[in-house]
Amino acid sequence: MKKRAAVFIDGSNLFFIQKEILKERIDIVKLVAQFKKEFEIYNTFFYTAYKEGEEKQEAFLKMLAFSGITVVKKPLKQLKDGSYKGNLDIDMTIDMLLTRNNYDTAILCTGDSDFERLVWTLRNLGKEIVCVSTKEASSVELVNACDRYTDLKDLLPAVRLEEKE
Repeated sequence: MKKRAAVFIDGSNLFFIQKEILKERIDIVKLVAQFKKEFEIYNTFFYTAYKEGEEKQEAFLKMLAFSGITVVKKPLKQLKDGSYKGNLDIDMTIDMLLTRNNYDTAILCTGDSDFERLVWTLRNLGKEIVCVSTKEASSVELVNACDRYTDLKDLLPAVRLEEKE
């Protein structure tokens, strides 16, 4: 019998990994299908900040939602210096804690060290945590706190986004 899992994807972290490290795009639906080989997936949550009016991003988020992925989003805020800010770490943390009775394993797709304390808390509550990221984008503190680590580079052949011609 497969363990029950929930997938939590830090969209901005994954975007950075694709653009700066992998130099390739990942098909989120294929990524979740890889996890389904080992786990019964309770739900997949995708967290992202978005720029209002960006049609390409809106179409992507709509595709995720219609694929059965719960999209948690908030608009980017423009700061006085002209830069943008959109952080959903707290949202993801709250959801991981509130839904903990629905899964045995949390698959955490980020390398962000901000989640280290959350991971220790969930492990203390009896949850297994799998970190999915790349070595270049993962904090050693987060990897150390998790039960297992999976490198996205190893999954890339199975989860690569095939560009439509």
